[in-house]
Amino acid sequence: MREEISISNGLLGYWSGERSPDGIVRDRSLEGNHGNYGVDARWIWFTNPRAVRHVGDRERTYVCYLGGPTGRDIVAAAYDHETRSFSTTVVDESFSDDDHTNPSLILRNDGRILLFWAGHNGDALHYTVSCDPESVSAFGPTRRIQQESVTYPNPVRSPDDPETLYLFYRDRTYTRDATDDKYGYVGDGNLYYRMSDDDGLTWSDQTRITVPPEGHYSMYFVPARGDDAIHFFFTDAERGGDAPKWNIMYAQFRNGRFYDADGAFIARPDDLPMTKSDLEVVYDSTATGNHYAWVWDSAVDDDGNPVVAYATFPSTLAHEYRYARWDGDRWCDHHLADAGRYIARQPIELHYSGGLSIDRDDPSVVYGCVSRGDQCELRRFETATGGKTWAELTVTKRSTGCDLRPVVPRNAGEDVPVLWMTGSYKHMDTAQTVLRGLPTDQLIGPTLEGDGSHGVDLGFDRYDTATFAGGISVAARLEPRDVTKPQVLANFGGAVTLGIGITGESGIEFSLRGPEEERTVTWEDVAASEPHHVAGVWDGRDRLTLAIDGEVVDEARFDGPIEFETDWASWTLLKGEYLFGRGYDGTATDVRLYNRPLSTAELRTLAE
Repeated sequence: MREEISISNGLLGYWSGERSPDGIVRDRSLEGNHGNYGVDARWIWFTNPRAVRHVGDRERTYVCYLGGPTGRDIVAAAYDHETRSFSTTVVDESFSDDDHTNPSLILRNDGRILLFWAGHNGDALHYTVSCDPESVSAFGPTRRIQQESVTYPNPVRSPDDPETLYLFYRDRTYTRDATDDKYGYVGDGNLYYRMSDDDGLTWSDQTRITVPPEGHYSMYFVPARGDDAIHFFFTDAERGGDAPKWNIMYAQFRNGRFYDADGAFIARPDDLPMTKSDLEVVYDSTATGNHYAWVWDSAVDDDGNPVVAYATFPSTLAHEYRYARWDGDRWCDHHLADAGRYIARQPIELHYSGGLSIDRDDPSVVYGCVSRGDQCELRRFETATGGKTWAELTVTKRSTGCDLRPVVPRNAGEDVPVLWMTGSYKHMDTAQTVLRGLPTDQLIGPTLEGDGSHGVDLGFDRYDTATFAGGISVAARLEPRDVTKPQVLANFGGAVTLGIGITGESGIEFSLRGPEEERTVTWEDVAASEPHHVAGVWDGRDRLTLAIDGEVVDEARFDGPIEFETDWASWTLLKGEYLFGRGYDGTATDVRLYNRPLSTAELRTLAE
């Protein structure tokens, strides 16, 4: 009995390995450091479509995102509704760590998947086509369209001609050095399009549609395809971050010309590009009582009328969601919900709300992530009054961390009505989020199951250096499938790492980082499919040890202290910092963290 009490002393984390149906990895210690398990995934809301359900020979929802084994991969995925299986393919490895570079997809008329992606102000549009219809198992060669500073590729099929595809995107001409500007301004961001009459194999020269006011960073846009027009909503952003973002504006593209909502003519091709003053104002940020605004999503109702969901900013700590709908005569604009504070932990992008997505098959339904303190919950909103009143339902009843950036798949099925990300969000290039919205059998399980792409977000800055001044112990029961590549089982603040080959050497390794040194202890006799209990221990003075199955196999001198990252340090399981790469391949259970050195007797007890 005394031994059991001793084993619980100083326990700061105990992850048995069990995964709940909603992907939560419960911490059985009193600290409650629960984690989010899932496929590592990231995306921004301006690159669409991100998910499309197609029913042909098979019923599948196709999804694309930034993630994969490296966390920086362009990934195409498919959820098969009949077999309840989820398959993925890396299309472009280690492309970017910036979530603004997520891909978009559209299905060709022959059923093959056409995928687009671009850097965040990158030098080219990239695209590829799947080798087989209704399959993401393999893709053809990547093609490039040279650009200057391109972001947000949005493919849309023409409502006038089903053989024609449009590709809308933002590009800019560099006019200054980004280091001269607080928010990284490099030149005015314009909206362009290209056309394809061979289902996306070749593309026309670009046409510029809109320009922002001179010196403004971007004219952000979201398109929605109707039966006879493509509808656009815009926001004029002076800069990123919390800089002014003006208005929600509108124009529709029909038969090669642009019109406002009541059909009044705006521009023909020879008149382009349109300026801000040409666009119809839906929400005026300069009006008395109004605020800065940022567009999120758009749709078209059964009568062909456009709908928009967007955020406004009474303050950076009190965002508001709004919903506007054209009723045939006027814009009906209504409050949707109080959205809470910005979601980014690094206080740069203070206008990053949790996010909105409209159900395009039923625009009276909107999914939104609402921030309440450190939590951000996904909710389903529905109106029967055109947006005047709303009923709401909490989708994630037991969430831990932050739910954000929902997306309703085009032609969504009942079993996958919405997808979203959950986890911890520091900044655009340091998010540790996992995919949510697939049926629960993709998440539930008795062990921590690593396959290189799945990881566990444990949050940021769980503990500081002083917590481990008297020592540290990290223990786990593991059974690796592959021991030939670097893998991280546990990453605590970027300073404490347990894994395989993490320093480039073969074997199980435990590593601590101090202010002037990093020390590692190793056991080289690890083999695939062989289970072992592993424990790394530092005594708080100068002795670092590694124990395998209760017996010390290596030791080194480490004088300490442990030095964590100082700015939102990353805590993860099954992958490295921020879920970027070095994914563990195998199973693990009984992962423990102590703020003291375990004794030899305690290590043997845990190993039994």
